[in-house]
Amino acid sequence: MSAKYSMIENGAETNKIKKFFQKDFSQLIIFMIPMIFIAIFLLYPMAITLVRAFWAPAEYTFKFTGWSLEGFRTFFGTKLYLKALINSIIVSLSVTIFCILIGVPMGYCVARVKIPGKKLLVSLGILPIIMPSFVGAYTWVILLGNNGIVRVAINWLLKPFGVTIPSIYGMFGMILCMTLTYYPFVFQMAYGAFSGANALLEESASLMGAGRTRIMRTITLPLIIPSLGASALLVFVRAIGNFGIPAVIGGNNYVLPTLIKFAYSGAGDINLASSIAVINVIITGLVLYLQKYIVSRHEYETISATHTEIKQHTSFGARLFAIILCLIVLIFSLLPQVTIIVMSFFKRWTGLLPTGFTWENYANIFKKSSHELFNSFFLSITATLMCAVFGSILAYITERKRPKGAALLDLSIMAPFILPGTVVSIALLSAFGGNGIFKLTGTYAILIISYMIRRTPYVYRSVAANLTQLNPSLEEASTISGATWFYTFRRVSVPLIMPAIISGSVMTLTTLLQELSTTILLYGAKTRTVPIQIFNAVNENNLGRASALSTVLLIVVFAIIYTMNTRKGTDLSSSMKM
Repeated sequence: MSAKYSMIENGAETNKIKKFFQKDFSQLIIFMIPMIFIAIFLLYPMAITLVRAFWAPAEYTFKFTGWSLEGFRTFFGTKLYLKALINSIIVSLSVTIFCILIGVPMGYCVARVKIPGKKLLVSLGILPIIMPSFVGAYTWVILLGNNGIVRVAINWLLKPFGVTIPSIYGMFGMILCMTLTYYPFVFQMAYGAFSGANALLEESASLMGAGRTRIMRTITLPLIIPSLGASALLVFVRAIGNFGIPAVIGGNNYVLPTLIKFAYSGAGDINLASSIAVINVIITGLVLYLQKYIVSRHEYETISATHTEIKQHTSFGARLFAIILCLIVLIFSLLPQVTIIVMSFFKRWTGLLPTGFTWENYANIFKKSSHELFNSFFLSITATLMCAVFGSILAYITERKRPKGAALLDLSIMAPFILPGTVVSIALLSAFGGNGIFKLTGTYAILIISYMIRRTPYVYRSVAANLTQLNPSLEEASTISGATWFYTFRRVSVPLIMPAIISGSVMTLTTLLQELSTTILLYGAKTRTVPIQIFNAVNENNLGRASALSTVLLIVVFAIIYTMNTRKGTDLSSSMKM
C-alpha cells in the first residue's frame, strides 16, 4: 500500500512539474526585461547619487571620501549658490505662469474658433521646442542684445515716451526665451483638451440660460485642469532643468543646471554636483506634489455614451481675435527660427544686419559634421525604437494586466520625465563613471541609456492613454480562443495602439535630435552630437555654422511633425500627459 501511495504522490508531483513548464511565461519574461533595465540604469544610479550627496567633496575622484554634509553646507552657506537657487525658482515659476497665459488662450482659439490652416498652426506651434534652446537664446542676443536689431527698433519707437526695453542678458532674457520656447507644451495639451471635450455639457448649460463666461468658468476650464496641471508641471521641469539658455544669456545670474555643470566639469567634484542634484530633485518633487494636490481637488469626469462635435465660434470678431492672437504668438516665438535660417547664409552678424553672404556653411556640413550627424540620427533613432518597444510593453502590462506594484512601476517610469537632464546625467556618472567595473562614460551605450530613461515616458503615456479608451473585448476573445499573451499582444493589441506608439515615438525622436542637457555631461570625443557641435560653434562665435546645422535639424523635424499631424488617429498631446 505504501508503495502504491508513493507512486501516486510521485505521479502528482510529475503532473505539477509538467503543468508548471506548460505555463506561458512570455508575459513575465517580457515584463522583467524592462524592470531589470529600470532597476540597473535608473533606480541604482539615483540611489548612488543620493549616497554621493552625503560624501565629503573631493576633486576628480569617484572613490569614497567619507560621510559628510559638507556639500549641503557649501551650497546653503555660499551666496552664489543660494542666489542660483532663488534664480531657478523665480525663472521656473515665471515661465510656467507666462506659458499658461499664452498657451491656454491660443489652444482655445485653434480648437474652438473657425479659422483657416489649423493643422499648419498646430505644426508651427510646436517648432519652438524642437530647436536647441541655446541656439534660440543666441538668436535673441542678435535680436534683443545691446545692439540687437529688434531692440534698437523698439527703443526708437518708445524714445518719445522715455521708455527703453532691457537687454536680453539676465533674468528678463531667460524668462522671455524659455517662455517662447516652452509655451507649445501648454498650447498642444490645451488644444487637445479643448478639442476632445464633450460639447453636450456646454450645450446643456447654454440651453438653461448660462452665459459664455459662466460656461467657461464652471464647465470648460474645470474639465481641462488635469491637462493644464500636467502641462504646467512639464514646463516647470523643463525650465528648472534648462542648461543652454542660462549658459548663453544668463550672464552672472547662475541657475542650478549651470552650477551642476560647473561643479562637475569645472571643479571636478561629482559629490558636490550630486548634492545640488538632490536639491533640484527635492524642489521638483515638491512641485509635483503640489500639482497632484491641486488637480485632485478639481478633477472631473464626463459620463456619456455619445460625443457631439464641438461647436465652433464663427463670428467675425472671434475669428479676427483668434487669427491675430495666433499670428502674434507665432511671429514672436518663430523669430529665432527665421533668424537662424537667414543667418545660415551669412558668415557673421555684427550690428543690425548680417554680413558676408556665403554657401560655405551648408557646403561644410558634410565635410565637418558628417560624424556628428551620424551620431545624432543613430543615437536618436536607436533610442526611439527601444523606447517604443519598452514603453508600449510596459503600458500594456500596467493598464491591462495591472500586476501588484503597478503604481510603483508607473512612478519609476515617469520619474525621469520630471527630472532635469543634468540630474539624470549626474546619476549615470555616479554609477557608471570612474574606474568601476562598468565604466560607460563617453560611450554610445550611456547616451542611448540616458535617452531611453528620459524619453520612454513619452511612448508609455501615449500608449497608456490610448489603452484606457480601447475596449479589451478583442484581446479577451483572442485569449479565449487559445492564443498566448505574446501572440495576442503582437497581432491584436499592437495594431490597435499603433497610432499612440507613433505619436509617442515622433515626440521622442524630435526631442532627442536637439537634446543638450543630458548629452553635455555624458558625451566623449567619438560620441559628439550635432547639438554639442552647435553649442561649441555658438561659444566660438561661429553662428553661421551653428545656424546651418540648426536649419537642417529644423527642416527634418518639421517634416516629421507635419507629416504626423496630417495623419488621422495620431495626436502629439497624448504623449505629453502625466
